[in-house]
Amino acid sequence: MRGSGRIFLGVVLPLLLFAASCTGSKFDFEQPLDVDTCDQLIEVGIELVNDYVYTLEETDLAATEGDPERLPTSLVSLNLRGEELDARIVELDCDAVAINQAIVDATKGIESDDPIAAALLESVRGGIVSPILPTYGEWQLVSGAVAGEPLSPDPDHPITLIVERNAASGFAGCNGYYYPASFVDGVWSWPEGTPTTTELACEDANGEVAATEQAYLAGLRMVAGYELIDATLVLTGDGVELRFVRDGG
Repeated sequence: MRGSGRIFLGVVLPLLLFAASCTGSKFDFEQPLDVDTCDQLIEVGIELVNDYVYTLEETDLAATEGDPERLPTSLVSLNLRGEELDARIVELDCDAVAINQAIVDATKGIESDDPIAAALLESVRGGIVSPILPTYGEWQLVSGAVAGEPLSPDPDHPITLIVERNAASGFAGCNGYYYPASFVDGVWSWPEGTPTTTELACEDANGEVAATEQAYLAGLRMVAGYELIDATLVLTGDGVELRFVRDGG
């Protein structure tokens, strides 16, 4: 399947804390999803977002006390519809990223004062659209090269990277940094926004840690793409390659 993985089950069900119990529940969704094209799946996704928001606004989830047996049938049916949507995306080999983006564009005018519905909308417009969830989290630089020069971090001054929804941050050896960033379908881009770094002096006698930090930060800003190879996150750009493993791994 092209693009990201599961659209609705990947976020909506964990959001509601009923993932394990709702799948295969006693409720039957009597009208199976009968679509033949990826464009039709976009229409289904748009309808799902609208229906989810309305249903969440009308549902007192606190009253269920975490018991899936007390979850309204309407919400269970929507969960099952989301499961069918995910399955059909796989079966039709649709571009899930394109479908996600189309759903986001079509529902961008929807807002809600309900905190759960608002969280759903935030997820639809953020994390679900990005297909690189496996790269989120904390990483540690193990090797790299910038402008043809090797980059070897000092074990006593580790260089870390935290990939979040809209930012790359971490510790560069001596200073912390925070860069607005965007990660979509293998492309790493830098939207408008001022990078932020602390301004502490490196306490190394020969200046190697400071030089490595400066080269890393300069190289990071040149990154234009990423790839997850086994357990290694590889960031690449013009003359740049940075290799990370899970921090602590």
